[in-house]
Amino acid sequence: MTATPHDHGRSRIDRERETAFVSHNWAGTESLTHTIISTVAELSDIDPTEVNRLYDRIDPESLETLFQPTNGTASRNTGQVSFQLDTYTITVHATGDIVVARAA
Repeated sequence: MTATPHDHGRSRIDRERETAFVSHNWAGTESLTHTIISTVAELSDIDPTEVNRLYDRIDPESLETLFQPTNGTASRNTGQVSFQLDTYTITVHATGDIVVARAA
């Protein structure tokens, strides 16, 4: 996942507002966890290894299983999960859309 301050499909990072909107590619090779970590790192302008451990906040395997397409093909379209990571609130939608925003 590479997102920039400009819209590229459905990915957008706005460092000034400290928010990001990305769409996870279920057909791609990257995991949902990787998409989340790389988005937080890019938004924070830090190396991904400096982001707090995701599994200290939420079980990455369960998150992946909850939202991955059923039977490998049928997309899910309802539901969302929100959690804190570093100084951000992460909201993962069943559609694969991820919103990262500075926690209030």
